[in-house]
Amino acid sequence: MSKGKIAGYYRLSIEDDDIKAESNSITNQRLLIKRYIAEHPVFADYEYCEFYDDGISGTTMNRPGMQAMLTQIRQNKIRCVIVKDLSRFSRDYIELGTYMEQIFPFMGIRFISIAEHYDSQNYIGKTADLDIGFQSLLADFYCKDISEKVKSSVMAKKNQGRYATGSTPFGYKKNESDPNELLIVQKEADVIRYIFALSLSGKDLTQICKVLNDEKILTPLEFKNLRKRQNRKELRQERKYWQQGTVRNILTNESYIGNMVYNKSVQAEVGGSRTIVKPREEWKVFENHHPAIVSREVFDDVQVKYFRRKAVDRKPILYALKGKVCCKYCGRRLKIMKLAGGKLFYYCPNQKLNSDNECVSESISNEVLERIVLKEIKVQIARLTDLKSARDAVLEKHCRIMKKAGREAADIETKISELTERKADLLEAYHAGTYTREQYMEGRMQLDRQISDKRKLLEESEKQLDVCGNLLNADTRDHEEFLQYAGFETVTKEMADVFIDRIDISREKVIDIHWTFSKEMGSAKAAIM
Repeated sequence: MSKGKIAGYYRLSIEDDDIKAESNSITNQRLLIKRYIAEHPVFADYEYCEFYDDGISGTTMNRPGMQAMLTQIRQNKIRCVIVKDLSRFSRDYIELGTYMEQIFPFMGIRFISIAEHYDSQNYIGKTADLDIGFQSLLADFYCKDISEKVKSSVMAKKNQGRYATGSTPFGYKKNESDPNELLIVQKEADVIRYIFALSLSGKDLTQICKVLNDEKILTPLEFKNLRKRQNRKELRQERKYWQQGTVRNILTNESYIGNMVYNKSVQAEVGGSRTIVKPREEWKVFENHHPAIVSREVFDDVQVKYFRRKAVDRKPILYALKGKVCCKYCGRRLKIMKLAGGKLFYYCPNQKLNSDNECVSESISNEVLERIVLKEIKVQIARLTDLKSARDAVLEKHCRIMKKAGREAADIETKISELTERKADLLEAYHAGTYTREQYMEGRMQLDRQISDKRKLLEESEKQLDVCGNLLNADTRDHEEFLQYAGFETVTKEMADVFIDRIDISREKVIDIHWTFSKEMGSAKAAIM
């Protein structure tokens, strides 16, 4: 019978140099871990599963394979994790130490690193030895050193005018024979020139988007797909619109006058994904780097619109349903606006971007929506109260069954002990000459049959105990989390987060509330009058 899962984790990234590439390959890591498992019989009863990340740095834990493994660990499905070496798991010294010394021991997870001969089972109640600490610290320093060297190398290339960036601006592509040279993509460049012309004609960002969408001009993402034949999730969606942010980025991008702009942001931390935008005066510009799509005069005329106005420091609008109300047609979150008197109204930002759509066209009162949501939440609370009562009754019944099965199991074990003692007494009497061999054999067979029958009954009782125990310990939602809001007369942010996954609103103002416990209760539909 399986005790649970043992997980093998493999990772390969560009930080692994050429000398170690072969030994660090995913295939070799897999073979090494499977050989280790085969040589240790203690793992024979475990189900084996594996997770891997290819081409992702070890300085971040935000890796698909790693996150999938940690999810199963949190679900108590994995009991042991094995890696080739500590750097495969993480190159962040602090992160690695947190998992080795705190998280895994707390969750009862056995952690093994083959290269360092580390097995957490040997360190129960104490910290890992000094060698392990130094090795993980060196891995952290090594990765950060490599990262800094790579950044310095890329910056040096850019200072020389070489295009050392992976992606290219919309309207350009890399020269296949010289990746440091950018070439104009004419069809995309025509769209860019058209956008600048629309801006010069006096149209604002929303109006430009509306023209582009009405004329069914492809978005930058769609153009990129045509060139690279990608199959990203965003490209499989039916409706793709030009957005104000996309147009604004095009109109303010110096790439279109032939300049290469770089050093615009800095990484918040080595290996992290968060970046910090630098002040504009710290940006670096390499002028006349590549062919221009629009003239300097046209570009400068357009910039007046975007840099003459001072930024307005707007205070965020706070409301209970923030981030949960969506347009049924396009799927975008509805934006909120505050009108005179402080009243809040929702609207779909896509509605003005296209003449031919079914997005929510009229503003919807937040006050009315919250009133409807509160009414539906009260209905759900009433249902959950009934569910809790039913669940408590079932649990009480299973508790009684468990007690009864426990008593029966204890009685059976007592009977088995008595029969076993009688077998010992029978053997002693046989050796004393009280019984013949035939009488002894017959008596022992009868006792063995009785013991076997009792053991079968004991197995049935234990199975019943297991079934009831699993039901009692099942991962069922604690309804108290919801029932604490009984009696509330207004919707709060906390209440909305507990109850609501999202709210879809159609053009006809029909709302569809999706609950966080949708599998149990389904969704609720209502109409805004």
